[in-house]
Amino acid sequence: MRNFMNKRNKKEKNTRRVFYDGALDIRRWKAQKRAEQFADRVGRRTVGLLSVLIPALLASAVLIRVFRPFISQSTLIVEVLHCVSIFAAFLLPCIGILIPIRLMTGIPSFIFRKLMHTSVFVCTALLMLKVRNWQAVSLTFVLAAIGALVVLSVLENEKWYGYLLVQKSVGEVRRGLTMYFVMAAVLTALCDGCLNQPEIAAVSIVMWGAGDAAAALVGIPFGRHKVKLTGSRKSWEGSMAMLTVSFAAGLCMLLLMQGDPFPKALLSVFTGALLGTVTELFSPSEYDTITVPVVITTALILM
Repeated sequence: MRNFMNKRNKKEKNTRRVFYDGALDIRRWKAQKRAEQFADRVGRRTVGLLSVLIPALLASAVLIRVFRPFISQSTLIVEVLHCVSIFAAFLLPCIGILIPIRLMTGIPSFIFRKLMHTSVFVCTALLMLKVRNWQAVSLTFVLAAIGALVVLSVLENEKWYGYLLVQKSVGEVRRGLTMYFVMAAVLTALCDGCLNQPEIAAVSIVMWGAGDAAAALVGIPFGRHKVKLTGSRKSWEGSMAMLTVSFAAGLCMLLLMQGDPFPKALLSVFTGALLGTVTELFSPSEYDTITVPVVITTALILM
């Protein structure tokens, strides 16, 4: 009788262990399925990138903390880290606001695209004006160009990428951002490093960004008269909007920051806005990121 009871207790114990292990396996299987479904929705490449990027950022923070005495001895490294933190503090909240708007509302794609562009160029101009160490600002833009090139190269194969960022062609956003940040680094080095006039770089960035946004917001819905000289889909309505907004933004900034006489500021900004508008008309759509700000900067320097 005792042997029978021992065998029965042992059998029940084994049964409970099997059921318990099975329950664990079921919970583990359900968790794995949820993780796979999340990865399918978001994109396995994105999940893989985040799983590498987040530990890398944490490791970088730990290394900066550990080597802080050594880093603090290099003024340039400290200034670059300071610029990166300022630029992130400017840009990340804008992106954090705009992306949910894109996902949860029916905002037209061209409006969302220009809002993203506006956030980037405004944050760029603010960094140029806030930090007077041009080497640190230029290096920050170089790091931003490298980051855009690497991260977007990984993400652009995801299904959501083209929809979310309103990509016109394969690699267009990646190339555009990389060229933009390289251009910003060069303009900073030229205007602030060589001429000691960072305001010119900031004004040219704002003139181009505001004018480009106005050209799209007016030209796409209201452009009825196409500019036949360029063979593109650009319209006279969009070009006039770019000229007007670019001129107004540049004039306000130049008068407030440099305090130039009104006639001189008026002539300089009008020349820059006019040349920038003409350049935008004849530039390929991807390369106006470089050509228009460079032309406006040149006009402001010479005038």
